[in-house]
Amino acid sequence: MRRLLLAPLFVVAPAAACSSTGSGTIQLLITDPGTFSAPPPVTRLTVSALDTAGGPPTTLATASLPATTIDLGLQNESNVDAIEITGTDANGIERVFGASLPFQYGQLTGLTLPIFVQRVGQLATMPGGKLSDSRQAPAVGVFEGEYLFVGGGSDASLASTSQIYDFAQFAPLPQPPSLPRAPLSIAFVGTVGWLIDASGSATYFDFSSSTAAAVAPLAGGSFADVAGGATVIADDGTEFVVGATRTGTQTSTVLEIDPNDTSNPAYPYGNARWLSLTEPRLGASATWVTGFGLVVAGGSASASGVEVFAVPQTGTTGATGPVATRATALPYPPDPSAGAGATTLTTNTVLLAGGITPSLQDAGARTIDLGCSSMCAPTPWQASLPVPVVSAQVFTLSPTSGFVIGNEPLSGTTHAFVLTAAAATEIPTAIPHTNATATWSPVGSILLVGGADDIESFVPSPPSP
Repeated sequence: MRRLLLAPLFVVAPAAACSSTGSGTIQLLITDPGTFSAPPPVTRLTVSALDTAGGPPTTLATASLPATTIDLGLQNESNVDAIEITGTDANGIERVFGASLPFQYGQLTGLTLPIFVQRVGQLATMPGGKLSDSRQAPAVGVFEGEYLFVGGGSDASLASTSQIYDFAQFAPLPQPPSLPRAPLSIAFVGTVGWLIDASGSATYFDFSSSTAAAVAPLAGGSFADVAGGATVIADDGTEFVVGATRTGTQTSTVLEIDPNDTSNPAYPYGNARWLSLTEPRLGASATWVTGFGLVVAGGSASASGVEVFAVPQTGTTGATGPVATRATALPYPPDPSAGAGATTLTTNTVLLAGGITPSLQDAGARTIDLGCSSMCAPTPWQASLPVPVVSAQVFTLSPTSGFVIGNEPLSGTTHAFVLTAAAATEIPTAIPHTNATATWSPVGSILLVGGADDIESFVPSPPSP
């Protein structure tokens, strides 16, 4: 059993751990001085434990501000939880949010657990200091549920170096490893990254030991056919490097890596195989849809607008088994737009947003129904992005809204929008970025990385009651 204390709220540097026996300290980190005081100000904090087994959150303590400490009471040292901090205004509306990685209470005795908190609905710079460079168009990924990897990028002098941000400490690692090759695409299996470069070569690189080994050539295709493609992750952890999402040369090839299948000694970090679209694409979007499979859309003036690498279905248990090796074209008209992003909104609905038409106009926001069986057409949203963007990435906020991050086609200036069917609201970046990339963080926020030496984080506003 132990007692946790909340350290002074407005101290950003690590504070000394509580010295009493069996106690630890939770410290709230902020990068914006107005996190708690900006109108409407935060008047109440709630500290909750998130059950890692999937149970509902448990409120540990509440406090009215101003306060310097919150007594969380006695906690079972063997429990493993993540801590969530919410701050509400005088009307009970959530204005501030932060979360930690999962931890065991018994491991915190005499230590400080940092938690970054920020205003919801805004972009804020991450704490812990700046990255070592501001490379553009980086390859990014999260591994071990804790670390953000930043590598590659458009600057050849930096592309073989890496940057690692640790979400347990909310700070960059001081000596990230150099890489054996400059990755255009990366997929992680544990601490091991599959690094695929412009030459089409691939290397396993273990970030826990900084050791490298060549990936054996895979019969039936070439890593060059997917280099530069985005990595999409399925529900079971299977990863797909989708070559058609890249912007260099068109391709129909997809690399599947199954970390759950270690039966092939040639591929100890997950068996691999090639998949194929019905036609080559360039600048397509891709996402995983539970129950359907890997969805690829756009990027071709002749192919179907949407293809699916379907998960086999059974009459009694639903989706099961690996996806098909060849995609199935759905009856949608061709979509020649390039650079859009895709995300799942509902069980069978995918939102496409961003990207540009062949005439360099915004391709518009639209949804596709994966259950449509004949004469299908995307459903356009009334909202359009005020600035056309490419290399767009879309993240689901709710069944009716998404968060879009993309870059202007010529200048590379990065923009972020909250998108609904009726409106596209730009969310200002805390600092300017150029040709940035985005990803989910290990603590549930959306990260903006690249084109600046700061990482930015976005937490959406909660839905209106």
